[in-house]
Amino acid sequence: MRKDPQAPTGGTPRAVLMCPGQGAYLPGALRHLSEVPSVSRVLRTVDAHGSALGGTRTPVGRLLTDAAAPEPGHLVRSDPLAFDLATYAAVVASATVLLDLAAPPVHAVLGHSVGDLAALTVAGVISLEQGVRLLHVRDRLLRDAALPAAGLLATDLTPELATDLLGAEDLPQVRIAARNAPGQTVLAGPDDQLAALLRTARALGRRATVLTSRTAYHHPLLTEVHRTFRRLLRAQPVAPPTLPVYTATTSRAARTPAQLRTAAAAHLCEPLAFHRTLRALRLAGFTTYLDSGPRALLSTLARAGLPDCTTAAPSRTPVGVDRIRHRLTAALG
Repeated sequence: MRKDPQAPTGGTPRAVLMCPGQGAYLPGALRHLSEVPSVSRVLRTVDAHGSALGGTRTPVGRLLTDAAAPEPGHLVRSDPLAFDLATYAAVVASATVLLDLAAPPVHAVLGHSVGDLAALTVAGVISLEQGVRLLHVRDRLLRDAALPAAGLLATDLTPELATDLLGAEDLPQVRIAARNAPGQTVLAGPDDQLAALLRTARALGRRATVLTSRTAYHHPLLTEVHRTFRRLLRAQPVAPPTLPVYTATTSRAARTPAQLRTAAAAHLCEPLAFHRTLRALRLAGFTTYLDSGPRALLSTLARAGLPDCTTAAPSRTPVGVDRIRHRLTAALG
């Protein structure tokens, strides 16, 4: 969204702005930032373009500025498109504030799952209007696919333990969706098989939590949706990124138009290797990892995977500009 200078070399900290996915929706998350011009512009644009496209009657502006707005679980069941649009708008709006306040500046952006669309918007690859249109198209494809009831389960298992457990329990349709951190593996699959896995994991004394999700993202169930979405993306214009764009599905920056379009669709059925991407960024010299969501989702994962780095979630919980500036100063020095 703004031109960033060349990343410094030597001992200067290099910062990554991380854009979370669907876990980033929090009712009223932007209520203390609604008068910030960049935030109000994001909310107005998303609502205006979303209204023109139809599909939902729930204004994103209200969802993100009213603490009494529907909780994530209720919203994803009653109006999944509004849930997706609110998640996208919350991350993009928060990111604009962080980019404006960050000194020294941010040098790269990293998307996680559907947060890749927000990352591409923050880096100027796609416009807000494009992001809204793509989420509407994705919503239509998911509805038309008539997918079975399926979802996501976060566990404290390592990928190796998760693989062993899936084999022992004979759950053939459950897949590893995300290798997020040394102690967090997310699994995707049909609801009945995830329920069986949840019971088994808890009986073994392991932590397991059903995530708020409309379907089993990062799973082969969405292969046809993914193929169709990628075909439609070929017609989408993409601009050169103003910041290097990374995604949790690969450890290299997306640079070419084809790579950037691939990043926009990867969250549908490609498994995530967030921990691997973080390690690659660390080897490239990035030392500070900023979460652009209203929760400390990605900063917590980054802290677990990169204990020698600085992590922060300056926008966590509803917070005003002064508090965000203070947290950024503490993180960036």
